[in-house]
Amino acid sequence: MKPIVISGKIGSGKSTVCKLFEDHGYIIISSDLMAKDLIGSNETIRESLIKSFGADIIYKNKISSNKLRSILCSSKENKEIIDAIVHPVFYKELNKVISCNNDKLAIEIPLVETCHQIDTDYILVYIEADEYIRKHRFLEKKEVDVNVFNNLDKLQKTKYLSTIDQKYTIFNNGSLNDLKDSFNKVYEELDNE
Repeated sequence: MKPIVISGKIGSGKSTVCKLFEDHGYIIISSDLMAKDLIGSNETIRESLIKSFGADIIYKNKISSNKLRSILCSSKENKEIIDAIVHPVFYKELNKVISCNNDKLAIEIPLVETCHQIDTDYILVYIEADEYIRKHRFLEKKEVDVNVFNNLDKLQKTKYLSTIDQKYTIFNNGSLNDLKDSFNKVYEELDNE
C-alpha cells in the first residue's frame, strides 16, 4: 500500500486530517516532530547548524526551537540553509521508516515541494484553506506574533503540486463537520484504489 502524504500550507488543518486518518487505522508520522527529534539528537545536524548560525542557537545545551524558527523566518536564504542541513538526514530516516513498514502510513509533511525526496510512490492529500482562515487558526492555536505566520506562509511553496500525479484535495474553509465530509469523500476514493 502506498503511503499517504498529507500536506498543506500553515494552518490548513493537516493535524486534524491526520487524526481522521488515524481513526481509520493509519499510523501517523509527523515530519515536524521527527525533524525536531533529529535536530535535538543528530550530531551532524547540530554541528552544521552551529557552524552556520553560531553558538547563540544553543539553549541549555540544545538547539533552541524558538531561536531556530526565528532564524528560519528571517530570510529565504536562512530557510534554504536550514533545509539543506536537515532535509537530507530527515528524508534518509523517513525513507527507512517507510521501507520497514507494511502498515497503512499517513505522513504529515508541510513542505510539499520536498516530497520528491521520498523514495517510494505515494499519494498526496493536499489540504486547501483560505489564508485568513489559516491565519486565524494558527494564531488561535499558537502563542506567536502574526509575523511568524506571515513569514512561514511566504516561505511555503505550492507550485510543486502541479507535478504530482496522484493527488487529492480536501477543502477546509468551514466547520469540522464540513472537513469530515470532505475527508470522507476523499477517503472513499482512496479506499477504491
